[in-house]
Formats: sequence, C-alpha cells, structure tokens
Amino acid sequence: MSLRNFLLYLALAAWMAGCGGHPFDARVAPGFVEVKEEDPAYDFRAVAPEGVAVAVRSEPLKDAPADVAFWERAVTLRMRELEGYALLGARDVKSADGTAGRELTFGHDQEGKPSVYRIRLFVRGSNLFIIEAGGAKEQMDRFASNVEWMLAQIQLR
Repeated sequence: MSLRNFLLYLALAAWMAGCGGHPFDARVAPGFVEVKEEDPAYDFRAVAPEGVAVAVRSEPLKDAPADVAFWERAVTLRMRELEGYALLGARDVKSADGTAGRELTFGHDQEGKPSVYRIRLFVRGSNLFIIEAGGAKEQMDRFASNVEWMLAQIQLR
C-alpha cells in the first residue's frame, strides 16, 4: 500500500469513527443512558430507568419511494391496523440540520395503562430515518423535556 493510499485510509477510518458509522448524530439527554446492545433494529437507542426510550434507525431506500408522505401513510396503516394503536396527531417537524419531516403520535393501552409512541420520519439522500420515542404516558410526560431535547438535536447527514 502506498503512503498516499495509507493516509487516505487513515483519514476515512478517522471520519467513520467520528461519525459513529451512522448517517446521523444523536446525543443522550440527562436521565437516559445509551444502550449499545447489538440490536440490529436500532442504530441508536437511549433509555431511562422508568422505561422511556428514544431510538434512531436509518434504512437505505434503494428502489423504495423516497417521499415522507408515502412512509407516513405506511406507518400509520401498520400502527393502526396491525398494532392496534390510535393515531393521536401528526405534525410537520424539522431535524437539527433543517431536514423536513413528519411526526406521528400514537396512543395505546398496555396492561390497562396508557402509553404514548412518537415516530418522526425523514427522507434525506437515499435514506429513510425513523426516530422513535415511547413509554408509559405518565413517564413520557415526566421526561417530556428530555425526550424533546433528544428529538430536536438529531442531525441527519
């Protein structure tokens, strides 16, 4: 390997280490801890001891539709029809880098207690970003400012 190629390799490795290998940046709010399990469903996951969780995953779109409206409809149908959640609201949101997206809020009773599940959807480049926050409603209310901070600071690349 030539010195030039070796230096390019080192620069790429340093960049990937700085990026965490994911096409987004996410930080953990106070009261939460990042879970670094080998869970292929999530690229990032932070949880509070009370069960509130915030997670991020990115999916390459390849030949799939690259518009947020399609994914909003697909997620809504899945959550309502297959999972039994009620759609409580939908709104426009932006990531910290200004990417436009949609947030869907769902409700569901688990063991007689209400829970809240928020999903933010963004399409950037050739990736679909799915950002989730959820837990028992009482705990989601308690950690609302921490959850909102984590959701608001996520930067997509």
